[in-house]
Amino acid sequence: MLIHLDFTWDDFFRVPTIIVGIDHTVLYNSTVQREIQLTCDLAAGPHEFWIQHHGKQAHETNQHNDTHVFLKRILFDQLDLDQIDYCKLTHKGCYYPEYNPDYVETCAKQKVELPEYIQPNHYFGHNGTWRLAFNAPVMNWIIEEQNPSGMNLEDTMFSSSQITLQKVKDLFNL
Repeated sequence: MLIHLDFTWDDFFRVPTIIVGIDHTVLYNSTVQREIQLTCDLAAGPHEFWIQHHGKQAHETNQHNDTHVFLKRILFDQLDLDQIDYCKLTHKGCYYPEYNPDYVETCAKQKVELPEYIQPNHYFGHNGTWRLAFNAPVMNWIIEEQNPSGMNLEDTMFSSSQITLQKVKDLFNL
């Protein structure tokens, strides 16, 4: 599978660091780049794609200059996961922030409950991990997820019924 990622970020303090992986395999571990292309072999079935923003320090946050990463776009096998406006597949991803202990304490004093995860989210401000569950082959997963008609794959061009197949055979005297 070919993965293409587009990012933007604030580098007032430094260029943020990320780790990108699928399941338990790390595919990238370095400072973020505007574009990152990765490849990996995947078996058919369920998988988890993830991006971890890490290394942010408490002093790297203020009202105007903050170390963060913004995920602009993901392509799996050259297919934009957000190609259909009403069904953005990246919105299925959840960001699990690792809150700074001082921030957690402040929120507790103010009786503000922090969420376990943020969804939809493409802004990685806290250290944390964004996770997206998907299935391989990716094209089938995209069709299933972005299925406005409610048609099943077996009812489409990917499969022919025995009746249709027999009609074609009869037509050509096979």
